[in-house]
Amino acid sequence: MSQNVVELCVLLARDIYGEVSSRVVSVLLESGRLTVVQLVRELKLPEKIVKQTLAVLIQQHLVVHFAHLETGQEVVYYECEWTQVYGLLRAGRIIRAVEDRFGSNGALIVSNLLQLGHARVSDFLAAYGTSTKKSKATVNGKSNVPVIDDESPITSIEILKSVMAEMMKERFLVQVQEHHMHIRTDTRNTLRAQLTSQLRKSQLSESKLGKEVDRQMKIRMRELADGDTSQHAGMKRKAVSASKPRSKKRQKVSIYDLIEQEEEEWEINEDIVLRINHEKFSVLFRNAELVSLAKSRHGKISSLVYAEFLKRLEEKYFRCRELYPGDGDEEDDPNKRIKLSVLELSKTFNKEIDLENSIVAAPHPHKRKARKRGYSDAEDEDESRSNGYGKKVNGKGKRGQSKTDDDGDDDDDDDDISDLEEPYDDDEEGIDAENRKKKIRMELLKQHMQLLAEDSWKFVRLESNRGLGEWSVNYKELGKLMRQLELEKVVEETFGEMGLRLLRIIKDKGKLEEKQIASIALLKQKEIRSILTGLQENGYLHLQEVPKTSIPQISRTYFLWFHDPDRAIQSLVTDTYKAMSRVIQRTNVERAKRSSLLEKWERSDVQANVEEYLTTSEKRELEIWLSREEKLLGQLMRLDRTMMILRDF
Repeated sequence: MSQNVVELCVLLARDIYGEVSSRVVSVLLESGRLTVVQLVRELKLPEKIVKQTLAVLIQQHLVVHFAHLETGQEVVYYECEWTQVYGLLRAGRIIRAVEDRFGSNGALIVSNLLQLGHARVSDFLAAYGTSTKKSKATVNGKSNVPVIDDESPITSIEILKSVMAEMMKERFLVQVQEHHMHIRTDTRNTLRAQLTSQLRKSQLSESKLGKEVDRQMKIRMRELADGDTSQHAGMKRKAVSASKPRSKKRQKVSIYDLIEQEEEEWEINEDIVLRINHEKFSVLFRNAELVSLAKSRHGKISSLVYAEFLKRLEEKYFRCRELYPGDGDEEDDPNKRIKLSVLELSKTFNKEIDLENSIVAAPHPHKRKARKRGYSDAEDEDESRSNGYGKKVNGKGKRGQSKTDDDGDDDDDDDDISDLEEPYDDDEEGIDAENRKKKIRMELLKQHMQLLAEDSWKFVRLESNRGLGEWSVNYKELGKLMRQLELEKVVEETFGEMGLRLLRIIKDKGKLEEKQIASIALLKQKEIRSILTGLQENGYLHLQEVPKTSIPQISRTYFLWFHDPDRAIQSLVTDTYKAMSRVIQRTNVERAKRSSLLEKWERSDVQANVEEYLTTSEKRELEIWLSREEKLLGQLMRLDRTMMILRDF
């Protein structure tokens, strides 16, 4: 682990949990797994304080542990989960995302779980019920406890339970398991030992035994990572109330017979313990970045279609990167790809989004040749083009169909639409307005998906023609694209357009000499030499020496410049960690300079009457601090976004 990562994690732990917790995190990150005795020796603190600190960090999932039997005694080792420590940065981003999707109820649940680390559902609901019944005590005429108004969307515990159940269903909340608290390496080693012991009874050879153990290890570790993926995971059947009988639904037994069956109602099990699933939020943030890219390329409407498409696929993806991939890559096997058809997409697509006139039709290919047609025919053709959905994306009409009457233009909208649930008449007059509108809307959705697929960035790919086209997303290639775009953006900001141009030339052409680069870029060698050196110093370019003879000499050596994307991105990741640490340090320094002023400003009486208690100079200094803090925190969030793209996606 690099020193920049350790420094960043220690700063985050100090800002949130205090000095002692940051020291424990620092020692564990620098020294690795340690026992309590070793921690006490390193920290030079009382054992009681160390144990209390470990309890807090374990509650927050920042520290994991595992017990070993050594010389007949159980010894517990502790290890710091640096990814969880880094995840503290994304608390605000997570709360905002949950509030956009689940409202203030979801934001309340997530903000509390982020503070608690994990909590039992019954304890969480009991604390909520107690807090709503507290008296409205006041200090200086103002309430010092959070008061929930009658018009607040949080009206009952039942609403909280339903929101928690919905968040569990979408895997933003997951049930805490025993292996979540244990060191991954020890969990893996224990599982491997168990599998090896079981498979030895089958009398396999050592080579076959090792392969079989590895195969089953991937399956078991993937099952542990995914957890319970059943439909009613973490739920229980809702108790039937005597005053409110259970609703019934009809179940089809045969073509002629229907029987009534009681519909089961489910609610969240209050005995389970929940925590935040950071991996699922990474999937959510990745989709948001892809939608932003699609908007920059194809506009708002296509990006809204893409956003709904990604949202429908979201439930099938548990994380951005598979921790334990199988034998074959799912992206290479068409049968394993997750697909969604336009027909399925149209069922949940927001009807308030106006798709008409969102795609400009291509010019008719026979417009110039058809000079002998009447004026009325040409006018009808132009009118059908102006609708925005009269032609397909490529400008072609139906194959083998001539347009001799007024109904021919309307038939273009029905191209390739045959997989609808409702039966339709072939005659246009027999189709009602609602079904006609559905057909046009689905054709427009298909055209937007075609635009996204035909883009050079390949936002989606066509898998089959079932249901007006089945589409999938190659997240692996899109992740590489986003990382490369982020790298190019940093290079352009640092070295200007010339630096970006040289990087792209070397990336496209491969290994080149300085003379060749200058020739391709139409520049002089003196102009590009300093830029190439700067790119090398930052780790974005690398130099390879190829001697012409067996005796190495500078005059008889080729110096080839080349670009390694993985090494360049890793170098940028290291620089980003360092920049984030410096931003946090600068924020702490600026806060320390104004510590007395901030202590005064945080008093409730001062905030109630700022004009009376703060002088003009203090108010000016306070404005400077708030402005600088906003800029520094904004820069920290931008760096975190860069880190998400480079490391997580």
